[in-house]
Amino acid sequence: MAKIYIDPGHNCSGADTGAVGFGLKEQDVSVQIGVLLRDMLINSGQTVKMSRDSITDTVSSSLNGSLSYRYNGANDWDADVFVSIHCNAANTKAYGCETYYCTGSTQGKTLADCVQPHIAAETERYNRGVKSANFAVIKHTNMPAILVETAFIDNYDDNRFLASDDGKYKCAVGIYKGICDYLGIEYKLEREDKLMSREYEELNERLEKVENPMIYDYIDDNMPEWARPTITKLVNKGFLKGDSEGKLGLTYDLMRLLIINDRAGIYGK
Repeated sequence: MAKIYIDPGHNCSGADTGAVGFGLKEQDVSVQIGVLLRDMLINSGQTVKMSRDSITDTVSSSLNGSLSYRYNGANDWDADVFVSIHCNAANTKAYGCETYYCTGSTQGKTLADCVQPHIAAETERYNRGVKSANFAVIKHTNMPAILVETAFIDNYDDNRFLASDDGKYKCAVGIYKGICDYLGIEYKLEREDKLMSREYEELNERLEKVENPMIYDYIDDNMPEWARPTITKLVNKGFLKGDSEGKLGLTYDLMRLLIINDRAGIYGK
């Protein structure tokens, strides 16, 4: 069992909010990918800690404070692997994915070499390769560390990919498989995770053909097991309220959307 520190780059507010493209925020995308990655790793038996697990998180209002919070958090926790997740930005024309390791770090390069081929293959983005740099979050960590630039948020095609649920899922899968290769463990992707990828599109097509789709009124055995924790949470928090008879009136499609939002941290803990 490895201890993996996931660092979704940037903050909701302050001096380190990240890049923005076509209304999409880097700090939001990095968290959404990070949460998916966390769940995959935990499902594979690993221990995970995150610097941020909600799009409303700000770890520090200053740049230096934000950066030090991340690498100190990983060092204090004695993590085995550090992964920082970002979206690139340049001149609107650049595109593709790339992975950085700290200059001179042999194990960091090995980790990057494991992750980059997978993220390029899973996302089908242009492979910009493995590169070295001295970014603070990978320079001051005591363990093998990488910084993944998933795609360019200011490039329209890359942006549309990052904005999609399928795109974020594929980014997470690519990083996950690379970490598994580095650790020498098998991939374990369960169906509820896969629902957040290409199967969503297939499901939508099937739902469109159903004249009377199934309606889930109560949190009972009829409701899919993977949906119950989130729906229960939303009911308890008062975000979901039934009608006068207590019926929730949820479709399968709506439940799936609520699950996505919950995993992105929109509804809190």
